[in-house]
Amino acid sequence: MDTIFTVKNDDLARLGPQEAVDIFRELLWAEARRIGIAVDKIRVSSWINVPDGGIDASVEENNTSAQSDIIKPGRTGYQIKTGESFKPWERAQIKKELFGNKDPIRDNLGSSIRDCLDNDGTYILICFKQDPTEEQHSKAVDFLKGYFAECGYQNPKMEVWGQNNLIGFLSVFPSLSLKINGRGGLRFQTYQSWSQDAEMRREFKTGQAQRDLMLSMQNELRKSIEAIHIRVWGEPGIGKTRLVLETLRAEDLQPFVVYCNTASKFRDSDLMNEILRDDNRFNLIIVIDECDPDSRSYIWDKLKYRGSRIKLISIYNEYDATSGDIKYLETPLLEDEQISNIIQGYGIPKDQANRWVEFCSGSPMVAHVFGQNLKNNPEDLLKSPDTVNVWDRYVVRGDDPNSQQVQQRRLVLQHLSLFKRFGFGEPFVNEARAIAKIIEKVDPLLTWPRFQEVIQNLKVCKILQGENTLYITPKALHIKLWLDWWNTYGEGFHFEEFSEDIPYSLHEWFCEMFKYASESKVASRIVRELLGGKGPFKNSEYLKTKLGAQFFLGLAEADPKSALEYLKNTVGTWSKEELLKFTTGRREVIWALEKIGMWEDLFADATRLLLALGEAENESWSSNASGVFTMFFSLAPGKVAPTETPPHERFPILEEALKSPSKERRRLALNACDEALRTRDFLRTIGSEYQGLRKEPQLWMPKTYGELFDAYRQVWKLLCEQLDDLLEDERQQAIDILLRNSRGLGEIQNLSDMVIDTIGELLEKSYVDKKKVLAEIIQILHYDGKHLPPQIRQRWEQLKDNLTGHDFSSLMKRYVGMDLLEDKFDEEGNQVDQTQARIEELAQQAVGNSDLLQSELDWLVTTEAQNGYRFGYALGRIDKDFSLLSTLLEAQRNASENASVYFLGGYFRVLFEKEREEWEKQLDTLTEDKKLNVWVPELTWRSGMSDRAVLRVLDLAKKGIVGVENFRMFCVGGAIRDLSEVVFKEWIEFLLGGLDTFSISIALDLYHFYYLNGESKYALPEELTLRLLTHPLLFQKPQTGRRDQMDYYYWAQIGKSFVQIYPERSLELTDKMLEHFGENDTIFEGFDGQTQTVLNEITKVYPQAVWEKITKYLGPPIDSRAFHIKEWLRGGNFFEEKEGAIVLIPQEVIWKWVDENVENRAWYLASFVPKKLFREEGKTCLAVEVLVRYGQREDVRRNLTANFSTEGWWGSESLHYQTKKQHLLDFKKNEDNENVKRWIDEYVSLLDRYIEQAKIEEERDNF
Repeated sequence: MDTIFTVKNDDLARLGPQEAVDIFRELLWAEARRIGIAVDKIRVSSWINVPDGGIDASVEENNTSAQSDIIKPGRTGYQIKTGESFKPWERAQIKKELFGNKDPIRDNLGSSIRDCLDNDGTYILICFKQDPTEEQHSKAVDFLKGYFAECGYQNPKMEVWGQNNLIGFLSVFPSLSLKINGRGGLRFQTYQSWSQDAEMRREFKTGQAQRDLMLSMQNELRKSIEAIHIRVWGEPGIGKTRLVLETLRAEDLQPFVVYCNTASKFRDSDLMNEILRDDNRFNLIIVIDECDPDSRSYIWDKLKYRGSRIKLISIYNEYDATSGDIKYLETPLLEDEQISNIIQGYGIPKDQANRWVEFCSGSPMVAHVFGQNLKNNPEDLLKSPDTVNVWDRYVVRGDDPNSQQVQQRRLVLQHLSLFKRFGFGEPFVNEARAIAKIIEKVDPLLTWPRFQEVIQNLKVCKILQGENTLYITPKALHIKLWLDWWNTYGEGFHFEEFSEDIPYSLHEWFCEMFKYASESKVASRIVRELLGGKGPFKNSEYLKTKLGAQFFLGLAEADPKSALEYLKNTVGTWSKEELLKFTTGRREVIWALEKIGMWEDLFADATRLLLALGEAENESWSSNASGVFTMFFSLAPGKVAPTETPPHERFPILEEALKSPSKERRRLALNACDEALRTRDFLRTIGSEYQGLRKEPQLWMPKTYGELFDAYRQVWKLLCEQLDDLLEDERQQAIDILLRNSRGLGEIQNLSDMVIDTIGELLEKSYVDKKKVLAEIIQILHYDGKHLPPQIRQRWEQLKDNLTGHDFSSLMKRYVGMDLLEDKFDEEGNQVDQTQARIEELAQQAVGNSDLLQSELDWLVTTEAQNGYRFGYALGRIDKDFSLLSTLLEAQRNASENASVYFLGGYFRVLFEKEREEWEKQLDTLTEDKKLNVWVPELTWRSGMSDRAVLRVLDLAKKGIVGVENFRMFCVGGAIRDLSEVVFKEWIEFLLGGLDTFSISIALDLYHFYYLNGESKYALPEELTLRLLTHPLLFQKPQTGRRDQMDYYYWAQIGKSFVQIYPERSLELTDKMLEHFGENDTIFEGFDGQTQTVLNEITKVYPQAVWEKITKYLGPPIDSRAFHIKEWLRGGNFFEEKEGAIVLIPQEVIWKWVDENVENRAWYLASFVPKKLFREEGKTCLAVEVLVRYGQREDVRRNLTANFSTEGWWGSESLHYQTKKQHLLDFKKNEDNENVKRWIDEYVSLLDRYIEQAKIEEERDNF
């Protein structure tokens, strides 16, 4: 009886030569896999007409014990004939096949035939187009034997196969039979047919997880000892079917494959019946798609005892594990990189492809939808391919699309899609109940119990994911369902009524989905109505709430035009005072305006609103209204452009702001001009252009360089034209902007003349600082000069020369008045002092002609002389008898505004080096000069140091002529290193007698340098050091501001040295420290600062004595000081387990203290032992020891738990607790003490609750 697998002679006769070879190759592979021969032992020529020595196919070696009619033991050679004219029962045909036109002798026999027979192999002649009779078959065999005998082979192994032989062989392999008889496209498909399905022809991408799964599946299928059932499962669209197809692409597996796209087609099929026949010899890999649990159970029950010849792969969306011998393989999600690669495969640029990765949620099927639509249908990115309704596959899942089950599933999913996520488990089940009630109004049969059934089913098939808070995946499906709801149920929607039906906790997740409303006409109309005065936004106060602002941000993505109109009618009408008070909601409004301003037709009004918000700025971060307004005028092109609006449409807003009567608006306009003139290092945070599913704006890209250059010219011109009309501070800001951008714009050949012309014009303005201009020109030439066109460089050089000048005064202003980094290096970056020779030359001229110097003195004695010290020093060296000293002092005496002794200090330095006594006399004289005596400390510091000089400064300070702040400069530069200790101590004594903490701060700094720097020659004095360390001002709040942070470091360093040198005095220090331990704004604030390390050092030396002092303040009861002490003892640190100072105390001392009052001290000790469990040779874990001794007490266990729970961490809370729990369980494995184990059990139980709660919260927060 014929079946769908029957192969007839006509089927073989229809095969072309190449098809016949391919079929025979697959037959050999299949048989080799069946009997356990590696496919690399098989050779089949692709072209049978190519000379091959007589053999077209061969199996090198068959050493298996398995019986096979196709592959003989040892070696087998096959000669394949596919023509109808070949008749093996005719002697001439056989002769020609074996010898060609040559004589029938051994040397003329095909070399591969000789090789086969010489190695005791079997020669087989195959006739695809002939079906010899028994007589014809006998003749063919006899002719072959005869010719082989003539060649010396008396008993050759040889066979002749005709069509009936091949049909018999193929009957064992139904997949090959279907391929030949052409019936594979009915209910079943061969591998080849299946692989030609449209969905199977798309580009295939894998990650390591997919490759590992494929290898695992192949290894299972290659086992030949038992029946195998592989159950491949995973969420819809994840690529399960394609993954199985690619797994079976292996050459040794393909020939066995029969694919059926639904289980229902297979259950009562001819194939199933054939397999179940007792006499069947099929070797099959059956792939059944959409195989539900019932079908899976039924089919496997029928096939599992049919032996290893039948291998089953079933595919389904859900995990339905049962006990037994089925191997379950979960299909992994694709990684983002592979999803992006799939989309890029449609010709989509990588940056665009990456935008859509998150919408695919790891699904290759969805990635193909996006790739195909981005290429061919960008207006509807969710459109299903013509070959399959992708979104329906998620909902229908192989069931009857018209069944109540599917209709209810669709209804539930559509309503769930209204929310980004929703609570289903406790304590958020009220959210699911609210949604269920809304659904029940549509379908009364969908009661709460039925709703729960549907939800559980959707969770099983992974369309809904999460534990207590659920969400729809993939994200694209969620959006499609959301759009379907609005298109189906959106008419007549009333926001207020709907809001009343859902708990407040769902409102935010409902509002977030509106960013996709632009894809639905109904939803878009609802958005317009909401922003047009209906719903909550009719009261502008709603915008000032967190929920309202977040809702508005989503609506702005959906309909930026309507959102802008709403803002114009609300925020746009508020006064500056109202805008200054606008805080909650402000961030979202600014983000919305950043998105809205991307669009050309909305740019002007959006930036005007940002300007108003910037005028009333109340935020400090860079992305505030001021920052976004400024960013919008950047001329960055393409991907980093801030908008699609071309510059000529943006600049009227800039001009409007620059001419505004508001100073704040003009300031913003100037900042925007600065941004607009930037030519390099463009930056923009990606994201504003991505709005719902809408196509991103075509960000501005100049069509030509000319367009870009014109834009720069327009801003440059606008700024120049406004200079005379701006206020002085604004004008200086504008000039700084022009100068700062001269270098970048000057590099552009088309703009360099404009820049240079402007610089020349600026130099004619009285309000322009020419030194600042010169500095910019020098910088341009230094860094870019060698790259500039010769004529442009020449113009810059000319400007520089004109500004520098050649007369004495001009050169003084250039080399003495300016201290430029560029003067210290040449254009190659080599360190070269390019000013010293000039300065010495100018000094020489000044000494030679005092009139020249006299004309410059007014500014030389001010901060304007940036290189004044070097010039003063050069002047002093050339002025041999210091004849200019009185002139210089008189000039200094007459200095008023911005006076400085920087220049005079250089001159005095030479005086110090050459005539020390005269230097001293001059300083003595200056102390009596009422105008110059205030400069004596700085002049001393800049020129030299001696004991006499130090006492001079001290005397001025004692008289109140100079303040203690003048001592601070001596902390820098090592000036005090060579002072005598006696004089230095006088300084310290004076500072210790000061009435403010600044004096003590200076004393600590000086003391640390004088005694503790590596070159100090004096030992730390005992009494003075103790007085410094215990000075009362260290234990008081500073009179102004906060304590200098370096005070803590200097105090700790001095303190540790003191303890090391004078350990017997350290307990006095301990008393003072403990008395004020942890007090805010004192040197001992906190419990883990640098100063506490001194107490650690003392404790190491006198642990028992320190403990006795500690216990006076330790408590209980607990006050602020006791809290800080115990945290210090514990090693208080929220983010790491740290050994505290308590480990320095002998344990017997601690236990004695506890045992004196166990009731109050045992639990208290448990609250501050180091929160660390460990086992380490030679060390005792105090936490464990507390439990061993006192762990039977509930208050001890409770406080130890609280201690261990006082912590901080980064990252996932639930993961942190899980890691902590595992550490406890690992520690318990080797623990014998019952108290310790009991505490661990209690703590683990508590951590389990923490973990559960943390996971719930993380789900809510989408962590």
